[in-house]
Amino acid sequence: MQRITSLSNPRIKSVVKLQQGRDRRETGLFLINGYREIRRACDCGFELCEVYLWPDALERFLEQPERDAFVRQIERKGTELFEVAAPVFEKIAFGQRAEGIVAVAKSRFGNWNDLRLPDNPLIGVVEQVEKPGNLGAILRSADGAGLDAVFVADPVCDVFNPNTIRASLGTVFRLPLIVDSSETILRELLRRKIHIAAARCDGSVSYTDFDWTGPTAIVLGTEADGLSPTWFHPEIQAVHLPMSGIADSLNVSAAAAVFFYEARRRRTNP
Repeated sequence: MQRITSLSNPRIKSVVKLQQGRDRRETGLFLINGYREIRRACDCGFELCEVYLWPDALERFLEQPERDAFVRQIERKGTELFEVAAPVFEKIAFGQRAEGIVAVAKSRFGNWNDLRLPDNPLIGVVEQVEKPGNLGAILRSADGAGLDAVFVADPVCDVFNPNTIRASLGTVFRLPLIVDSSETILRELLRRKIHIAAARCDGSVSYTDFDWTGPTAIVLGTEADGLSPTWFHPEIQAVHLPMSGIADSLNVSAAAAVFFYEARRRRTNP
């Protein structure tokens, strides 16, 4: 295993650049910081290109049998492994994580031709969410509630931003995920005859009164601006969460959790 101690090493410079969205988009690569998230990416079939280990931290975080088994798993995949010194790891790690492992992975998105949904799907649609933490939390709730896919419409933040990955607890790697324009996503939902519930403060139907039992997509927009005019459509039902205080809406990730779990509950106990 090659050891890297210099911050001026070309590989390290390339890794550091992936902390920026522009470089992630240009290269099709992204960073995964942390053992749990890297394991979930591996388990979900994402390709790891390089893995950087800081042995002192990794030894504190993982017992040797689990650590050795994980390293062998990475080696069997043909992934390049590098041991790095503490200052190098601190440079490439994103945020306050000290588990001693960072990976470079290839981006992977779903596409409409390959999308396979069950007969009665439950789908989340998020439009123009700005904060990576909110997007990650929405993906975590979607995973927890058993959604069949998530469509990200006109994204403002990067799906593979390290903060999105961290907030999702790595669930971003499991869910079928398609990124496209709002217009295309709406067209696909209508073509597939999926009922659409748009979360809006002025919705005429409470979330407790909507029929969640059929094929359904739950659409959420930004807290500041709500949904774009694309989602004001005759075949879309506007649904609201009743608010009893002085605020007129919840944080988008909190609202998503309420909608997702209510839909799942109603499907389980119609």
